Order: sequence, then structure tokens, then C-alpha cells
Amino acid sequence: MRNMFLLTVPAILMLLPWLSVSFAQHYVPGYLPEGAIARFGKGYPFNFEYSPDGTRLAVASTIGIWLYDARTGEELDLLTGDTGFVTTVIFSPDGKTIVSGSHDFMSSAPTIKLWDTVTGETKATLSGHTDGVNKLVLSPDGKTLASASDDKTLRLWDGVTGEPKATLTGHTAKVTVLAFSSDGSRLASGGADEVIRLWDVATGELLLTFAAHANSVDALIYSPDGERIASQGLDGNVCLWNAETGEFLHLLSDRTKDVSSIDFSKDGETLATASYDGTIQFWNTDTGEHLKTVNAGTKLYGIYYAPDGSTYVCDDDDERILLYDANTDKLLHTFKTPGGGVGDMRYAPDGQILVGSSQFGLHFWDVDTGELLQTIAGYSEVVHSVIYSPDGNTLVSLDDILRFWDVETEKLSRTLTPESSVASIAYSPDGQTLACGTRDNTIVLWNIRRWKQRITLKGHIEGVSSVVFSPDGQILASGSWSRYDSICLWNVHTGELLKTLVGETSGIFTLVFSPNGKMLASGGDDGTIRFWDVETGELLKTVDTGMGSINAVSYSPDGKTLVSSGFTTGDDIRLWDVETGGLLKTINSHAEAAAYFVVYSPDGDMLVSGNLGEISFWSVETGERLKTFTGHIGPVYSVAFSLDGKTLVSGCRDSTVILWDLTQ
Repeated sequence: MRNMFLLTVPAILMLLPWLSVSFAQHYVPGYLPEGAIARFGKGYPFNFEYSPDGTRLAVASTIGIWLYDARTGEELDLLTGDTGFVTTVIFSPDGKTIVSGSHDFMSSAPTIKLWDTVTGETKATLSGHTDGVNKLVLSPDGKTLASASDDKTLRLWDGVTGEPKATLTGHTAKVTVLAFSSDGSRLASGGADEVIRLWDVATGELLLTFAAHANSVDALIYSPDGERIASQGLDGNVCLWNAETGEFLHLLSDRTKDVSSIDFSKDGETLATASYDGTIQFWNTDTGEHLKTVNAGTKLYGIYYAPDGSTYVCDDDDERILLYDANTDKLLHTFKTPGGGVGDMRYAPDGQILVGSSQFGLHFWDVDTGELLQTIAGYSEVVHSVIYSPDGNTLVSLDDILRFWDVETEKLSRTLTPESSVASIAYSPDGQTLACGTRDNTIVLWNIRRWKQRITLKGHIEGVSSVVFSPDGQILASGSWSRYDSICLWNVHTGELLKTLVGETSGIFTLVFSPNGKMLASGGDDGTIRFWDVETGELLKTVDTGMGSINAVSYSPDGKTLVSSGFTTGDDIRLWDVETGGLLKTINSHAEAAAYFVVYSPDGDMLVSGNLGEISFWSVETGERLKTFTGHIGPVYSVAFSLDGKTLVSGCRDSTVILWDLTQ
């Protein structure tokens, strides 16, 4: 699956009609964690799979496995319990079991689980691999599960109980692709060591080794009759092999350099290849003869035949899905995912519906008419930042777009897609202006009352990593990843560049004004905190924290203390005396990971930190951990208190935003 891209469409401000605002938070178990008022977003969708009967759809996401009614799009369940992102799901042939693979943030070991699709309960957790799992595949009868890993091994498991059957060794590098023969008696494997190995499933014996490619083996598929194996390598070649003897049959490389995907026609007589050069090639599997070329005219990634073989689809570099008639090769329909590129695509088991995923959700098209039938929405990219509006009525979250959430109704009210990708956001104290620091080196000021772009500030030479308004709203400070123009001060009303602060030796990650607005504190990738005089631009003092970098800084309400978080081993939350620069206190926030973000409570009595999968509250006086909220998966990149201190909002790498109740 390809990584999602950064949106670069023209600036548009609207509530997208296809973007669902109902996130099942009040009726799907496992979605809303304890202590939470609301949760926004369903995570990021890695891959999805239809049940064999076509009635359900399973989506592997950053917060678990979503189960949907495939006809209506209704959420049926959310399977949770992993401490990492679920990156792959497959159904057993009888539809009673889901197999999932995830990356566990709390340990280096991957997790494979079997789930009961009726009860949603975990049937078994499979352990043994010591590195990432790249592929899971079930035998045609569902009795054997095979897993391929970066640890250079394959493992065979009982597909019903999860009991281990065998560990297959012999590969000298990570194993990335697997394929069962049609009768399930053999398993083909390949990966980074450039060879294909064929195994006896019953005994675990290595039967054959094919010297396949001059680079990694990227794809392996059996022909429908099981007589041939097709392999695709990073060397640009496609090979055909006798599945029984391992005999090399044909090299299909004459016109297939930079092949991205392969698939057999349903009768097995033709092999189709999609290429980065924009062509689809067709080959006779008996003779190896090149049959024809279809020119799509744009870089192609995947190719799949429909279950009945009547059509085939490709996804391209223009963020489209192209549907072709398999008999005439006529382009029947071009599908565009609303608001995002193609992450994955599947035919429904009956071949009548095509589903494509994007960072925003799953989109269903009628294969015959090309009509967009429905969208399962609510997904997003990584949430980098969350902030409250000054009146506390709105939350703003930043992933690849800006989303405005109504706190009272717990619904999405607007989305904002700026022309340039946004890296940082800040509200003006009066709530009328939203500042967006972009990766295109500019700062865009939006009039929130009119929902119009007011002014663009230009002056940085690299992306704008941090923006913050002075307490009186007259000055905007911006930080850049560049050490050469790392901090700029701007007149909010005129857009005039007032000062460029000189003295930084690194890029900036975080900025904060003192409560009286006279000082600015900065932190960056050199592990130092610097204090600046806002009026003169003078560097007042530099504090060497001894940390690798500074992720966040926050002033106490009285302005006498600054708290910082950064990447270090232990004691990663530190409190500093603003007047002297002296270290007052250290807090070891988490045994497994550093604090990604830290902020003072409005009354100054507590600190709250975003950590790995949790949010912690600390006594400023004693450094004691007072309470912890859990529910996120992965690093919590941003937290913010409401002005009255009654709620807290958090944004996480798991692509969700959670609103927490602090009154309990």
C-alpha cells in the first residue's frame, strides 16, 4: 500500500457532503475510551477485505478493525485490543474468522490475532516472530495460516486455533511475499534475498529453490489451475515457472521494465502486467508471447481482474482508478476518490461493486454504471495538532486538512483545505484569525468569521513548524525548520515582518510567549531553550537542557516557570526557572517513550503530557503522576486544555481526536 500524499488542491472551505460526521462513538463498543466525552475520527485505513459472502467489510486501521455492513455502510463493530496499528486483515474462507497483523508500539514484536467475527472476541494471539510481519495468507481450506516476516522466517499456524505448526527457515533476508497452491499443499515464498522457495505445507520441508531475480521478489501468484507461478521482481522482470518442478518457463521482460503489479486472467491463459511507464501488457502464459499493449498514459501501480474476469482495474499516478473491459480493453469508467488518492482497491465477491480506499475512507462504485454508490467516511491522516477556539466552542484538528468540530454537538462543522500543506496552527486571542504555518514556507492568516484567506506572510526559506500569537494578539511569532531564518515576528494586522531573531543554531520545533507577552521561548532540534526579548529581538539567555531535542515548551500562568519536553532517556519533562534559567525539577514521564507534548493547566497546578498511547497528569508541586487517560494508540502529539479547565483535547498519530472530561 502506498503512503498517502499531501493535498495540494486549490484552497477550498466547505463541509464536504460525503464526509460523514457520525463516528459511532455512542454505540460501537471500544470506540470511546473511559473518561472521554467524544472521539472524532476512525483512524487511518491501511487495508480492507470483503467477507467471502460479500455481506461484511473489515478495515484494518490505526485504532483497530472496523466491521461494516457492506450493503449499507453501517458500523457493526470495532475490534480492539492491539497496542499497535492493525495494518492487515483477511477473512477465513468460511467467514467465521478474521486474521489481523499489527505493529506493537509497546514492544518490538509484531502481533497476529484470530478474531471471532460473530462475537468480536479474540480467539488466539500468535507469537513467535521477532520482527515485523509483512504478509499473512490462509490456505484455500482455511486450515493453515502462513506468515512472512522481516526476521527471515515463515511460520505456519493452525488457521482455526492459532496453534503453531512449523517454523520455516532458509531465507537469508526478510520474507515479503507468500502464495498457497490451489490445493493448499504447497507454499511459495520470496523476498529480499532474490530467490523463490517452495515448501511442503504438511511437513515444512523445503522442496525447491528458484534462482529468480536480480533484486527482491515483490510478487508471487499461482495461476488459477495451479500449474504455473508468476513472479515479479524489483529488477523489472516478470518470470513464469512450472509450479510442480520449478522449471523456468518464460522471461516476460521485453516490454515490462518497471513493472508494478501482475495478475492472471481467470482462465489462466493470460498474464497482465501494469507498469510505471503507463502501459498494461498482456502475455500468453503457454508460449510467453507478448499479445498486446494498452497505454493508460500515466504511471500505474496495481492491476486486478474481476472475480468473473469480465473487467480489470488499475490505479494510477493521477489518483484515479481505471476500469477496463477485459475483452475489448476499452476504458469503461474512471473513478476519482473524493479528496484523496488510492490506497487500496477490491472487487466485491460478485464483481458488481468496486471499492477504493483513500485517506478519507472507502468509496463504492457500480461497475456497470460507474455511479458512486456510497462512501464510508470519517478516516484521516495523522493528527499533528489540536487547539481550542478562545471561546471554547470549537476544536480544530490538523491532519492533511483542518477540521472544525463543534464541542456542544460533537460534530464536524467545517473543513478547510488550504492551497499549501499546513504544518502548524494557532488561534488569535480574539478568535477572529487562524494562522496556518505551511510546508511551503509561508504563513496564511484566515478570517474565521468570514471564512476567507486574509493575508499570506512570506519570509521563511523552509517550512513553518510553529506559529503562536502574542497574548494581546498584535504579534505573530513563527518558527522554521531552517536555522537561518528560524524565528520571525510579524505585525498581525499589516503582515509586516517586524524582526528576524538572530542567534538560533537549529531549526525550531516549538514557540511560546510569556503571559505578559514580553518574552518568547523557543525550542528546537539542538536541545536548547532560548529566551528572547520581544520588543528588541535580543537573545536574553540560552539553556542547554542536555536533551537531543525540545518538542514542546509551556509557560506557567504566572510566567515564572517554563516546562519543556524532549527526547532523552528518563527525566524528559523538566521545569525551569525563567529568571535564572536554572533547572527546578525533572519528571520521568514514561518508561517506554518520552513525552511528545507538555502543557500547564490553566490554574498552574498540573502539567499534562502526551506520551505513547496515554495522557498523563502531573502535580507541579511534587512531580507525582495524578492520573492517566488511555485510549489512543501511538504517540500523542498534541494536547490542549479548555480555558475553564473542565475538558482536555488530544490528537494522536492514530489519526483520532479525543475530548476528555476533567470534572470527574
